[in-house]
Amino acid sequence: MTLMLKKSNQYEAAILLAIQKQAFQADLLTYEDVTSSPVNEPIERLQYKLAHFEHFTIWFDEEIIGGIDIRKLPNNHYRLNRIFIADAFQNKGLGSQIMQLIENEFTDARSWSLNTPHLNTRNHHFYEKLGYVKIGEHKISDKLTLFEYEKVMSTFKES
Repeated sequence: MTLMLKKSNQYEAAILLAIQKQAFQADLLTYEDVTSSPVNEPIERLQYKLAHFEHFTIWFDEEIIGGIDIRKLPNNHYRLNRIFIADAFQNKGLGSQIMQLIENEFTDARSWSLNTPHLNTRNHHFYEKLGYVKIGEHKISDKLTLFEYEKVMSTFKES
């Protein structure tokens, strides 16, 4: 069984969007964040991201199972803007492997940041296990607060 990341392309947009909608549906129901939910992202916005940002498709045994949207910021800081995996591939231990593939792809990273909903304790535990530290909170609405996490890399290579 092979897990890999490949740069996303426009031909994958519809598949990626369908997986993204599925992956974030429960969050939409919980937080009712209609305006910011990835469930409501139009295909044109995703296509723009594929063309202009670091976007990767997650493949498992020649099947697309998810995607990753990464932003490079100044000073070799990277932001994990979004990561999503199809429900059928959740809770199978793939998350840690995927995060390792991301870090291996960006060896020049001095630090990483991301955010995740305040009620998603599973995500909190996962990211903390990988070395991320909660550094703040950002209130989106009465029902949704995002926890901000950061990871400072112990080793990196200048590119």
